[in-house]
Amino acid sequence: MTSPRWKRFLGLSLWLAGLAGGSASGEYFAVCDAGSTGTRLYVFLLDAEGGKAKSVFVKKRKPGLSSYRANPDDAVPPLLELLKEGAATIPEERRAKVPLLIYGTAGMRLLPAGEQSLIWSTLHAQLAGAKDFPFDQGAFQARTVSGDEEGLWAVLATNFLMGRMGHDLLSHGQGKPLGLMDLGGSSTQIGIPSPVAAEKGINFSSGVLVKSYLGFGMTHIKHKVRSKFGSDLSCYMPGSQTKEEGPLQGDRFGDAPNCRKLIADLLQQESTSCLAESQSACLGDLKGNQESSRAIEGDVDFYGVSGLTYVMDFVRWWLQNSEQKHPFLDTYPKPTLNELQSAVDLMCSGQYQRIKDWTDQKSMRHQFTDYDNLPFRCFQANYILVLLGEVYGFAKDSRKVTFALEVDGEDLEWPLGALLHGRSQPGQAEATGEL
Repeated sequence: MTSPRWKRFLGLSLWLAGLAGGSASGEYFAVCDAGSTGTRLYVFLLDAEGGKAKSVFVKKRKPGLSSYRANPDDAVPPLLELLKEGAATIPEERRAKVPLLIYGTAGMRLLPAGEQSLIWSTLHAQLAGAKDFPFDQGAFQARTVSGDEEGLWAVLATNFLMGRMGHDLLSHGQGKPLGLMDLGGSSTQIGIPSPVAAEKGINFSSGVLVKSYLGFGMTHIKHKVRSKFGSDLSCYMPGSQTKEEGPLQGDRFGDAPNCRKLIADLLQQESTSCLAESQSACLGDLKGNQESSRAIEGDVDFYGVSGLTYVMDFVRWWLQNSEQKHPFLDTYPKPTLNELQSAVDLMCSGQYQRIKDWTDQKSMRHQFTDYDNLPFRCFQANYILVLLGEVYGFAKDSRKVTFALEVDGEDLEWPLGALLHGRSQPGQAEATGEL
């Protein structure tokens, strides 16, 4: 007798296979990016014949699934409401045939395996079994994905949206393959495509070099820097105050060069410790790697997404509101590291109260920055400078990185790549397992 679990994966596998044929009106599918700070639902409409994909619904619900580690049952009601809201954008007669994938990323990867398993089993038992579950109950998958999967999918989504490859993952042979860098609160990823992907007909997923560094996200490194250099506030604008601590007390506010030194010293220690104690990826392990050096120094351009662009766009916002005439404004979203460094040094020396006043005005506030993140943008910008320059080795005068969040209205994020990758190998759904 076929088990319910087998039926779920068989249904998902058949759906992925069926997508290859496409249909006159396209195919809908739903995927949740269950990150450390929240769960974002994407509802896509894929036109396989036309080689296009459109997101018809995108919305994030906080907090992240990992925050429900003690009470997984509490995760179900808000997630179900989000799913129903997204399903309302799909024609009613088609909703029950739409598969749902919920993929947990770095926040979930940081939890013990037992806690991850409990969250996922709770979702399977209560979510898909709910009477008002809006999608295909036989094609529902929820699990934690690896950083390597996340990085690969992001590379695929970027190259698909930029016209480098088709929905079948095959290269169009038009233009250089594009790399991808992602930065979140808990981890950071870099994905470098194979140079042969420039040749027409090559499968873009072959030979992609992906590195995912768990524990090297902005939030984690910020806490480690404060823990080690607590009285040194080089990474904070003068007058900064946080929700947890109120007004910060200490020395050397807004000293960006010193901030980068603190971060670089910490990263060196963390990397050395990681390499000595772990077999997993450790930040800095690409130094001396011929493939990454070849890409970074020459024949691959990169997109910086997620936190990389949130922070860089904040620098742009600060310069514009400060009425600063700076080269960064003319070259963004593709500045050199020299231009970026000069802009960050200027921003970090500015008064925190000014950006607080601007944020208090709805018409002026930065669209990607809330009050929780506001005090930390100086630190985050300096971390990015160290990451790109000292860790990855981008030349300070090169224009190799474009900071962007979307292409023609579509997010430069991994969920679209996950679906494209899955439909190219329909047997994968069965093999990955449930958790």
